[in-house]
Amino acid sequence: MRDDDEIPNVRLIHYWCSVESLTRRLCPPVLALLVMALVACQAPAPPTPTPTPQPGPTAAPKPTAPPAVTSSRVDTVNAAGTAFKSGDLKMAAGLYERVVNTPPVPGDNALITDFADFRAMVALLADGQEEPARAHRDALQQRDANAVFSRLASQLWDQYGMVGQLRGACAQLQPQLASQATTALAALQAAGVSIDAATLCTVPQI
Repeated sequence: MRDDDEIPNVRLIHYWCSVESLTRRLCPPVLALLVMALVACQAPAPPTPTPTPQPGPTAAPKPTAPPAVTSSRVDTVNAAGTAFKSGDLKMAAGLYERVVNTPPVPGDNALITDFADFRAMVALLADGQEEPARAHRDALQQRDANAVFSRLASQLWDQYGMVGQLRGACAQLQPQLASQATTALAALQAAGVSIDAATLCTVPQI
């Protein structure tokens, strides 16, 4: 080998040493940057969907067993009241109408028929049946327009026509119930009818 060949070889060795040294210094940071870029580019895992609670089915009113046809009018009117409280409005209206259509026996309180007509009207209005409800109002008017339940039925019908719903109509009627129906309700309670002024005109809580 000539002396002039040694100079390029020495330069080549210095070059590769410089490149190797530079690679050692640059590779770790470059690799770190590459790893960070790959992590950043990865799509985030989709969030776990939260199950949406489904509303439960609306509880239907529990059917009320009708009393036997041989039951007294007081027992039937009380069974109608129980059906009304449970939300079985059709059963309640039907039982009140059975009382109206059952001839009274000796000893029956004469108010029971009027009371059943009034309560049938309330049950039918609660069920959205306005025409049958008005028929009971008319029956009370024809029997005795000045009787207590006849007057209350007319007032309830007028209030219902103004407010358009039973709850508000009954609320407007409450002062009249306290002033006009106290004696009649006391007589019905004495006969065994389960009723008071607070529940005479109301909407079942179901």
